[in-house]
Amino acid sequence: MSRHIYIVCLVMFLSACGTSPKTHFYLLDQDHPPGENAAPDTDGLRIGVWKARLPEFLDRSEIVTRNGQHDIELSDFHKWAGRLDNNLSRLVAAELGERLHTDRVVVSPWPAYIKNNYQVKLYIEHFDGQLGGEMVLSGAWSLLNGRGNKELAWKSFTFRTTAASATYSDMIAALSALTVQLADRIATTIAAR
Repeated sequence: MSRHIYIVCLVMFLSACGTSPKTHFYLLDQDHPPGENAAPDTDGLRIGVWKARLPEFLDRSEIVTRNGQHDIELSDFHKWAGRLDNNLSRLVAAELGERLHTDRVVVSPWPAYIKNNYQVKLYIEHFDGQLGGEMVLSGAWSLLNGRGNKELAWKSFTFRTTAASATYSDMIAALSALTVQLADRIATTIAAR
């Protein structure tokens, strides 16, 4: 009798395990096809973008949402596809290339033989928001000379937008748009030099 109870419990346990929600993975992305803006000048600027520095609470695979000023939630079933610092830095690099008309923008680590005209460092404080509510990207960035041994500019920033709906897809679209705004600000500073 106890053997039958054990088998019934095991079957119930295994069937409960099979009903867990599907995990969704997300990437930051451009809101236009790559290369749409203009043909790159292959003899143009060389720019190195360092991997973004993230606070510990954002440096994880789970997507972080805010439920208030001091309350955050980590999603078990909505995660970044890869490392957020890489994804954010790659989107900034892609947008810098588009805006500055160069295909010579690299993300760290780059080979020692590459001689950049500029280097960009990103320091992120907030990259989150409430589902269906306000999204915030804030922090600072610095522009360095090509060797990375002299700071040419340092700027703090805060960008805000509202997600189109309370879905994670719209949250990521809003955060992508904020990242594009940041890249545009950096590109404007570089173009003015």
